[in-house]
Amino acid sequence: MLYLVSMTKRILGIDCSSTTIGWCVLDIDSKITFVKAGYIKPIKSGSIISRIVDTRNKIQTLINLYKPDHIGIEDIIQFMKGKSTAQTIIMLTTFNRMVGLCAFDYLMSSPEFFNVMAIRHGLKIGKDLPKKEDMPELVAKHLEITFPYEYSSRGKKLGSIKIENYDMADGIAVALYYAFVLTGKTKQRKKTTSKKKAK
Repeated sequence: MLYLVSMTKRILGIDCSSTTIGWCVLDIDSKITFVKAGYIKPIKSGSIISRIVDTRNKIQTLINLYKPDHIGIEDIIQFMKGKSTAQTIIMLTTFNRMVGLCAFDYLMSSPEFFNVMAIRHGLKIGKDLPKKEDMPELVAKHLEITFPYEYSSRGKKLGSIKIENYDMADGIAVALYYAFVLTGKTKQRKKTTSKKKAK
């Protein structure tokens, strides 16, 4: 995977929700290089304002630590089969746009927002569109890395894959799709108003 880029650029990709925020840092120079990935757990207790402030502080710390040149964020899904309540959408929107404002404060310009379907189309290998559970191995294959799975260390789930790995994989997917757009490996798909369902 070789690309002609004048200097190293750093991308921070973020998959945002009110329960788990997956993130990834990639560098682009002559190739796309995996730097680090992880996830943030917003606090569950307290008022919505205190939860937003706590998460904002964590996002700002992340941005200041890695100092990205570009920040990409998975955009809000407006319809989720079986989960699309007004309360769910409002909560997702609140956290998503707060993260966008943190990115704006750092970049002094708007971050890029990418539709989940655009990301999956841009990263798919073959004809089939990948599902959420396919993302860890898909992004690992693109980056030629072993996915950094985390495993449960307690209770009945001891040794099982943590569900947060899928959020982390989505954060990697956002960064990787953005890298593909910047390097010309894929064209950025235009936003659509259709209600396509992401599984």
